[in-house]
Amino acid sequence: MWLSLNYDLLKKWKAILLTSVIVVITYQVLVYFHPENVGWIQSDYFSWSNLVQFVLIDQILIECITVTTIFFLLRIYAKFFTLYQIKLSLKEILLYELKFLPVLLLAFFVFAPVTLTVRFLYHTLPSPDWSEYFEGYFYSTQLYVVYLFPSLLFGYGILNVNLIAQYNEQLGKTKSSLIKEKNRKTKNRLWASDEFGELFLDTVKIRWIERENRKTIAFTLTDKYRLKENITQLEAKLDPEVFIRINRSAIVNLEYVLNYSFWENDKYILRMRDSDKEFVMSRDRLNKIKNQLLNLQSQET
Repeated sequence: MWLSLNYDLLKKWKAILLTSVIVVITYQVLVYFHPENVGWIQSDYFSWSNLVQFVLIDQILIECITVTTIFFLLRIYAKFFTLYQIKLSLKEILLYELKFLPVLLLAFFVFAPVTLTVRFLYHTLPSPDWSEYFEGYFYSTQLYVVYLFPSLLFGYGILNVNLIAQYNEQLGKTKSSLIKEKNRKTKNRLWASDEFGELFLDTVKIRWIERENRKTIAFTLTDKYRLKENITQLEAKLDPEVFIRINRSAIVNLEYVLNYSFWENDKYILRMRDSDKEFVMSRDRLNKIKNQLLNLQSQET
């Protein structure tokens, strides 16, 4: 089974913010609850207000810049290498994700100047010391290592969320199509009977249906069948784009209508193809179905 992909999720601000929140909190939990850092809550510098400010502004909001940049790079990368289809197998999914490793390894060099400059200004305004910036906020091996794990979390987190979202969407469409097809098949068959017994009659074979001697009869090219439903019930059940009720006692299949013409007293004659069968139809009824008949005639010509 193949899965078609798009990367629209990577453009949504909710996805950017949510990814930032999840990864930042995960990273902070791993760092601050590490055995070597268990005493941070007892530190003289600790306060809940500082913690909230640090997590919300210094981490989540500023790291939204990082996430936005990574998502942008992933979209450009996927477009350049046309990564819009994937076979749903473990091997193919792993290969798919491995293809994004280069861009995630290099993303630091794109987002760092923006993310770290904003963080530096947040820490030092209104009196920034730019020498401090080049010492602690500019490109360095230490900063690269610090950002490597979060960058991989940001990238692979959203790629997998996108895969799951696309899979669920495609699965939903497949189920919907199957349901519609089942309903279509059910709708396109009627329970009927003839002199040999009962059967399912495909509606595509029906040319017209009319009342005869208090019975509802469906006519095909060569045979006729008795139906259980009355005309009103059949009008509601049959596809209105194909079957039209032309008077109180008859429904016709548009595919087999030959033409119509004026008769008398605001009444029209409707003629059926490959048959001498004719029906009388009122002007009011004609006005309701005229566009469908004209469309049918234009398609034939």
